[in-house]
Amino acid sequence: MSTAIVVGIEGTPAGRAALEWAFREGLARGATVRVVHAWTHGAGHDIETARASSCMVVAAVAEAQRAVGGKPELVERSRGGAAAKVLLDEAVGADLLVVGRGHRAGMVDVIGHSVSAEVVRHAACPVVVVPGPSAPPEPIDILDPAAVAGATLD
Repeated sequence: MSTAIVVGIEGTPAGRAALEWAFREGLARGATVRVVHAWTHGAGHDIETARASSCMVVAAVAEAQRAVGGKPELVERSRGGAAAKVLLDEAVGADLLVVGRGHRAGMVDVIGHSVSAEVVRHAACPVVVVPGPSAPPEPIDILDPAAVAGATLD
């Protein structure tokens, strides 16, 4: 039986993390990964927006392949429409839907109107929400005893 993983991307660090996670999961499961970018209709610029979206998908796939060291079987999709609706439509019949979570966290996502919150509430399949990379730590001034005392080693 064939499995399918749908992953939504939007050109952010959280989207890149979700795509890399989906690649690894697709390789582990032997699943087809459907990479989806949704774009909104603009005032007469739909052709340019669709073209830019398709280019972004191709670039994101290449970047994820380099980061993961391989790629599963892929389907690349660029669709016009609201992101949550496009992802929910694409996930019909899928085994898993993967999205990234940006700067919001916790209850703000759950009660807010983020794409991740919408798909979690309405998807007919399991949803994985991959957090984006955390912000890099602030540099520590080693000449400031207070800063050094509160520092942690990673």
